[in-house]
Amino acid sequence: MIMIAKLGALLSIIYLVKVFLYPVIRPINKKQKKRTRRYLKERKNAAFHRKWTQWKVNFARKYVKYYLSSAERLRFQKMIDRLDLSITPEEVRLNQLLYTAVTIFITLFMFSANRLLGCVSGILIIIGWLYPVTTMEEKIEKRNKGIALDFPSFYSMVYYQYAKSVNIYFSDVIKDYLPNANADMMEELGVMLDNIDYGEEYALKQFKKRVPLHYIIRFCDIMETRLKGYDNVSQMAYLKNEVDQFRINALEDDLKRRERSNARVQFVLIAVLVVYIAIYYLFTLMESLRMFQ
Repeated sequence: MIMIAKLGALLSIIYLVKVFLYPVIRPINKKQKKRTRRYLKERKNAAFHRKWTQWKVNFARKYVKYYLSSAERLRFQKMIDRLDLSITPEEVRLNQLLYTAVTIFITLFMFSANRLLGCVSGILIIIGWLYPVTTMEEKIEKRNKGIALDFPSFYSMVYYQYAKSVNIYFSDVIKDYLPNANADMMEELGVMLDNIDYGEEYALKQFKKRVPLHYIIRFCDIMETRLKGYDNVSQMAYLKNEVDQFRINALEDDLKRRERSNARVQFVLIAVLVVYIAIYYLFTLMESLRMFQ
């Protein structure tokens, strides 16, 4: 009995040590330490980003709104809506002011070091002012280009579906094409599917308002006409021919661009090879002259 009691006491002590003491002193492996540090760093950065964003929003609403005209506010808001950004036009103007302030500081520093260098770096002030707006414009242009290149394939599916039967839901055609769409077209078609809940006509009007491209506007007008009960298969066929020609021209332009790029690469390689051969023979000639001196 004494041995059993001692064994029970020993097991109790081991259990208490395992429960209360071992979790405090047990080592942590390197992977867990790395994951913990990364998580804490990301959490700290996220908290700082939230505070910075909130400060920018409050500051822009209180003070920057006086430095933004109604026309510029409308222009910025259209670009923000087009890119589906969670910012305000006042924040865009604040970014312009912040970038300009930083570039002015850099220009003054360069000017104190060298006047010529300071005058040249003054162009950074203009770039800093234009950068937030030009960045959004470039994103919009890139998205519109991606949609324009993918639209012919989408329209071909729509045309052939409606040519077979008029009893087709436009949302089903969109869902059939989504797996084959590129990223830009997929995003726009996803928004279009959400808008179809309010009606196909509303979705088409919003689509051509978001993407005011020539072929998309004509496509939306044709589809709206069909919704009103008019048979416009001939117009759809005519637009399909135009869209197919646009696709051919786009592919030819891409081929020409690739050929020009390959030609430039070959020219650079030939120039490097010529320079290498010239340097080689120059050093050979110098060694020969040194031997005869």
